[in-house]
Amino acid sequence: MVDVPLAAHVSRIVMELASRPDASQQDADGESDDSMTERPQAVLPVSPESTPSPTSSLPHRRKPRVHRVGQTKVKRRRENTPSSPGRPSKKKNRKEEAEQSRVDMLLGGADPFGAFSLPQNSTTDMALHHWVSVFQNTRMAISPRKAWLKINLSDKTLLSVTTYCSAYHFYFLRHMRAPPACLWQKSNAIRNINMELRRPNSVPSDHIMVAVAVMTLLECLAGEVKECVIHRKGLQLMVHVRGGIQNLGLDGAASRTISWADTCYSILMRTKPILQPTLVPSAGESPIAGFSTGDLKDRLRLLTKTSDFTKQIIYIWLRLRYLTEFLARMSSEKTHQIDDYFFTDKIDLVERLVISLLHSEGLAESGAVAFFTAFLNASLIYIYEELRECPRWTNVCICLSQRIHSGLQMANLSFIARHCSDLLLWMLVLGRSGNSPIGGEVGMIWYSSAIGDMEDHLGIEVPRSLSGLEYFNVAEGTRPTESRSGPRSGSSSAI
Repeated sequence: MVDVPLAAHVSRIVMELASRPDASQQDADGESDDSMTERPQAVLPVSPESTPSPTSSLPHRRKPRVHRVGQTKVKRRRENTPSSPGRPSKKKNRKEEAEQSRVDMLLGGADPFGAFSLPQNSTTDMALHHWVSVFQNTRMAISPRKAWLKINLSDKTLLSVTTYCSAYHFYFLRHMRAPPACLWQKSNAIRNINMELRRPNSVPSDHIMVAVAVMTLLECLAGEVKECVIHRKGLQLMVHVRGGIQNLGLDGAASRTISWADTCYSILMRTKPILQPTLVPSAGESPIAGFSTGDLKDRLRLLTKTSDFTKQIIYIWLRLRYLTEFLARMSSEKTHQIDDYFFTDKIDLVERLVISLLHSEGLAESGAVAFFTAFLNASLIYIYEELRECPRWTNVCICLSQRIHSGLQMANLSFIARHCSDLLLWMLVLGRSGNSPIGGEVGMIWYSSAIGDMEDHLGIEVPRSLSGLEYFNVAEGTRPTESRSGPRSGSSSAI
């Protein structure tokens, strides 16, 4: 028999154990039970130093997780902060920023041409810099060059073409092959031209016509012959639509550029020019005393058989010499005189005269067709290399050098040397200058041999490199003594 007080005691213990929660529930509700039991103590007055922080009440094992969450929240607040709206999460390096702004970090500077959508590469920056600092200051740019600069900065299509031309000029001066990046320049220029021409019911503007003319010139001088034929046909149709070259504007820059493209194509393809521009050939000219042609007229008459053709040959000789001295008299501080005196018109006039003589009956009827053809071709080399200031070994000059070589091989050089040794040596050194060192070994050997024979016969020494008046001084040194010391009453005036 169980003792009643003991049974009651055991029953009370069992009831207490039944009402107590298990260990897992106690762990889950421990915080709430503790907080409830400690809540009366939280309202007791305590000092600020003894106030626990919000994180101090957390268990020690949860601190790494709380720290990790805190960093993520702070990072999001920085990205979405109103003080820097739209700020990228990834910082760009210098290369990415340069590609986006199309400014070469090596060249420096700003990007004032972003509105023209030029190709985003370093070649574009180089071409723009070369155009402003070098190309624009050469005589290849159509004078007056003030208008040329203005129209290039006012049209996207023309600027893209000029940038492509400037890039090729940069590498051509250094006798380097243009890199593949220049193809982007070319494709961008052609794309802009086609977009302008495809506009419905639109008449070709002056800007688009100048752009096509520049493309024609570039292909003639340093490009593909098939492409220059296409550009020239398009240019001819546009001039016809506008009613003639005399109806073009841009202060004469459009007609002068198209006129040069017309003559350059005619030289390369051996055709007659199709345009008749209005030129100002004698502005700012004055007589240059101290020079005499001597008996050149009588010596040429033995070969030409006609007085008219003789006068035209002498005119070209004197005109080229005069324009060279005209440039020599200009100091470096007065380069604006080239623009003021319309130097492009002076060159265009004599260039058209040479082309017309190549297709004239007087040349065909002369007694020395090969000699005078070579002289006229040498005159064109001199115009392009010395007066127009084109780089050496362009397509035009290489073709002209080959024509001189093939023509003089059919001529009696010993007979010509007895009568016109000065003109013969002049055309030989110019033919050598236009002969390309790449692929022109046969021509180079022939020119060196012919010039060497004249040096031995005349007792002179021809420098390897000549420029400007040096061509004329070397040639005139081969004249007979009585011709060089003759009367100087026939000094050359403004030819």
